[in-house]
Amino acid sequence: MHDLSVSNTEVTAAFASGSSPSNAITISDDTDVNGNPSIEIEDVDIDKMLDVNSAIAVEKEIAADTIGTVFAATRNHFLPFVEQCTLELVQLLPHYYEGIRKSATDSLLEIVRTFYELSDHQEWLPGAKVVSDFVIYSEICWY
Repeated sequence: MHDLSVSNTEVTAAFASGSSPSNAITISDDTDVNGNPSIEIEDVDIDKMLDVNSAIAVEKEIAADTIGTVFAATRNHFLPFVEQCTLELVQLLPHYYEGIRKSATDSLLEIVRTFYELSDHQEWLPGAKVVSDFVIYSEICWY
């Protein structure tokens, strides 16, 4: 048996791969403000960093895409989880990866559609006359 305990700091550092534009990893030959050398390009395995980042992004995209589909399929049975899932999807909307943003938006729209279908809505009938204050006011002004 081996002890495989890992601290939260180590886990955070392992996934700190510039996951958003605000904390992107910069690679240059310059030094920082303290005179320390910046990350050297030879010291960073960019392919591995992109693989990890891409794998996580793809997993998030699949999860975001699945939430709307699951709610549409299970309807009332999924209601206890809708609020938390919606909050998570809203947090994914500004994500840097386009696929995640698209999947989150699609799932949010699917949630709205499913709620509409679950509501006691009346069937739309064509030809109903809409009367607004503007129409009445304009008819009065012409006389």
